[in-house]
Amino acid sequence: MNISKKVLSYIIILTVVAIFLSAYIAYNYALPNIFTILFWIALAAVSESLVIVIPSGIGLSVSFAVALATIIIYGPFLAIIVSASSFLLCLNDFKNFGLYIFKTPIYKTLFNISGLIISAGIASLAFLHSGGAIGQFNLFPTILSILIYALINTVLFSVLMVLLHNRKSIFYTWKNNYLGVFLNLFSIGLIGIILALAYMSYGAGVVVLFVGPLLIARYYFKLYLNIKSTYMDTISALNKLLEARDTYTSGHASRVQKYAEMLGNHIKLSDEKIENIKIAALLHDIGKVGISDSILKKPFSLSVDEYEEIKKHASLGAEIIEGVDFLKEIAVIVEQHHERYDGTGYPKGLKGNEILTEAAILAIADVYDAITTERPYRHALTKEEAIKELEKNAGTQFEPDLTHSFLQILENKENQMEELNPMLIEAASSK
Repeated sequence: MNISKKVLSYIIILTVVAIFLSAYIAYNYALPNIFTILFWIALAAVSESLVIVIPSGIGLSVSFAVALATIIIYGPFLAIIVSASSFLLCLNDFKNFGLYIFKTPIYKTLFNISGLIISAGIASLAFLHSGGAIGQFNLFPTILSILIYALINTVLFSVLMVLLHNRKSIFYTWKNNYLGVFLNLFSIGLIGIILALAYMSYGAGVVVLFVGPLLIARYYFKLYLNIKSTYMDTISALNKLLEARDTYTSGHASRVQKYAEMLGNHIKLSDEKIENIKIAALLHDIGKVGISDSILKKPFSLSVDEYEEIKKHASLGAEIIEGVDFLKEIAVIVEQHHERYDGTGYPKGLKGNEILTEAAILAIADVYDAITTERPYRHALTKEEAIKELEKNAGTQFEPDLTHSFLQILENKENQMEELNPMLIEAASSK
């Protein structure tokens, strides 16, 4: 992957800062004996190797708890060594042994190690300069070091995301993508306090006994996420089966997902709601697996009875997925994605604020892709024609404020929209 000069410059700056910070700490602070160093490095490496990747794509581990414990017990020098080693010695997985750094581009390695050293180093110095003392637990300096570590770590990643994706606001990126990580790091820091107190009071053996149950809990949580992933893979396979039955809707779900995600980000929905919208978009037509091919593939307009039959797909789709515990919220979105703002939609005739915002977003994205895609019974609309259609139905079929926001996206992200739906290019060129 090629990276921009801005990203490369940013990583070089972080690397230089990390080198100078390490030199300063190495000059001013001492290390414990080699066996103690190896013990904490091993503990950190195992903790980092058991990272959990949450649905948002962000990895969480308890290695920060180990780093914090070394800050309290032995000070800055061991803390930065342990933090850097947690990445350097992190195993890719335990089934296929191999160090993670050998499977990671050099610029990512430099960024991660530099970020860990800077976060741990500054947090360590803050601990000592706010009244903390090496080998002693003091509440205020410890809490301060946790906050500083979490803030620096998440801000460094936010800046990287801004540079990678040409985003404008570091704060907005931090709030929407890393605030949850900040809170998780704080909670993991509390575990680090317990590790430090256990080590200082009872020694290394008790620390191992304490970390063991944490890693076991992590293992079972990972199993849960794997089961969740399996459910999603199965339902995605059903969705692909649906697209295979109806070639005219091929790619529809993925495009609707992108449109809905753009709109959710534009109105600054929470990460959780955007994630729900993305899943609902992927599954919104899953109920059509229960509709006969004679209706689904009919090359011209449906009769009244046939239309009533196909309308059942919203409720049927909700029934298919609501049996999966973690998809209950998504089931409601799927059920409501054909409701209309004026109350004339289906299946329940909801109106206005009775319709979930996520479902209202999905409705706009779904219709926009449908009317800009070629179908056997009608031609695709051009972008300009589709915009007029959305404007005409704002306040009746669609929630008006959301429609206005989506139209703003269409105006500002024309090229991105055309990449998602090639039909827009074809329709425009034939105009």
